[in-house]
Amino acid sequence: SSGINAEYGELKQKRAQLISKLGDLLADPKTTPVIDEYLTLIRGFVQSAEGGASPLQDLLKFRWTQSLGTREPEVQKCAIYEVANVCVNIGLWYMKRAAKVASTNNYVEADAKEVHTCLRTAAGVFEYVLEKVAPNLDGSQLEDWHDCSVPVLQAYKLECTAEAQEVTVARAIELKHKPDLISALAHETSKLFSDADVALRESNTEYVTKWRRYLQSKIKFYGAYARSFQGEYLLSQDKCGESIKTLQEAQKLYKEAQVLCKQYENASGNSVGEVRPAKHPFFQKLGPIIDLRLQKSERENGFIYYQKVPEELPELELKATFGLVAPIPFEVPPVHAIFTEEAYKDFTIQQTPGPKITSQDKDDLPPAKETDIGGDTKGIKNDSGCSIQ
Repeated sequence: SSGINAEYGELKQKRAQLISKLGDLLADPKTTPVIDEYLTLIRGFVQSAEGGASPLQDLLKFRWTQSLGTREPEVQKCAIYEVANVCVNIGLWYMKRAAKVASTNNYVEADAKEVHTCLRTAAGVFEYVLEKVAPNLDGSQLEDWHDCSVPVLQAYKLECTAEAQEVTVARAIELKHKPDLISALAHETSKLFSDADVALRESNTEYVTKWRRYLQSKIKFYGAYARSFQGEYLLSQDKCGESIKTLQEAQKLYKEAQVLCKQYENASGNSVGEVRPAKHPFFQKLGPIIDLRLQKSERENGFIYYQKVPEELPELELKATFGLVAPIPFEVPPVHAIFTEEAYKDFTIQQTPGPKITSQDKDDLPPAKETDIGGDTKGIKNDSGCSIQ
């Protein structure tokens, strides 16, 4: 069919445009139509307009490198594999876009909203691949560190959700919300990072070591934040002994986070940009805050309360009442109108055998040119030093 053949040519053109656009972190997601333009075309190679399997599903071969591991491309003759990888890279683009927006010194409320939206969108993209695309892939062809594997998709989804919730925590601190709410939010954020780390335990490879150290540092860091604000809240409730115990735990968690940050910086493996959490003002300001709160609680206990410091830690609030983040749902657009039943029939009759996978397909795939993320946070002047790391 001349129509399908024309769309095949347009598919190649749109794919090249999409890959180029995914390197442009300055592009506004709202004005990036090439994402939907490509997805609506490639979807016609996955399924028919009626919803059944497309006869073109195994016609073309696609090459992708992974965000972890080696630079050797993975090659498959499978349009489903292409949709999965395109969506993963769209999710990564939203993550990097969030990091780029957050890297400015002049970080204002509009930037925070965009970062929050980008990360929730990324989480929704990974959730879509995890639930609706990955189950249709041949799992035997995927290593457990591949981008389309269940452990990696789950970790990306949870990390993006956690990082979006970091924005919520930062805002709650800046607006001086009640300490028990901030404690609960920080606790939930720590749990999300923990769930992401647990997901990567299924990926038994050194490729995830650096990533896991990052997640583990965040677990401890937000654990320390949760205990720090819990300690402040307990003192306000005249529970000075429990406040001291809680703030001692916050000190311990903060020191453990510092150790993990150093391990992260020294670990081998892939990471996005030169992230150094321990150098960030949001991280650096927490230690002195904990120390001051602990000193205050100990001082007040010596003058007023005379309470015994308990051996057991007070329980943390298990669920925040407000501010919990959820992924923004993502869907691939419908099959392009060109993919009619008649067009498939014509194309099936005329088609020649698709290209074979050869050893040359494993040759290096040049990385797409990408905007530098940056990351200068020295000029942040707000109370908490909050920004995305």
